[in-house]
Amino acid sequence: MKRQTRKIGVAGGFFNQMMGNNSTTPKVGEGATILHYSDREAYEVIEVSEDGNSCVIRVMNSIFVGSGYGDEQYEYQSNPNGYTMTIVWDARRGCWCQQTKGVRIIKALSDRLYKEHGYNWVDHLPNGMTYDDLIEGEYDGRDTKLKVVKGVTKEYTELFKVSIIFGVMEQYRDPSF
Repeated sequence: MKRQTRKIGVAGGFFNQMMGNNSTTPKVGEGATILHYSDREAYEVIEVSEDGNSCVIRVMNSIFVGSGYGDEQYEYQSNPNGYTMTIVWDARRGCWCQQTKGVRIIKALSDRLYKEHGYNWVDHLPNGMTYDDLIEGEYDGRDTKLKVVKGVTKEYTELFKVSIIFGVMEQYRDPSF
């Protein structure tokens, strides 16, 4: 059984902390709710692996139909072009995690160069490369995407803990903030 736990009284809204302690599992076609600090975000489950250890969820279009601030009523519409994320069960940590992939400078290389050159280690990349040589496409001022360069960068898979409840689709913004 997959049981995620969340400490009560540490940080966040009490209801979200309580809802974060659950053993729900994803099912295609059902809802999912990501529990933030005090807000909630509505998703739908669009894919589940055969072993049930991973799924893909897609954000719902949540249309506010309440009467005013604090009246949290929404209608939900599926959005085939909506943002999707892969959620995987991390048995070691006992939680659901968002799985992402990204290209970064190889950790052992950056650690070694930092030890040798300090804060300007990035000016001492192998083969006379500069950081600009590693950037894929145009730098847009926000996201710097790196390309894979053998011996310098590699693609990493990262897991970020996410508090989620499956089988429930709820959008909520805390009116006290």
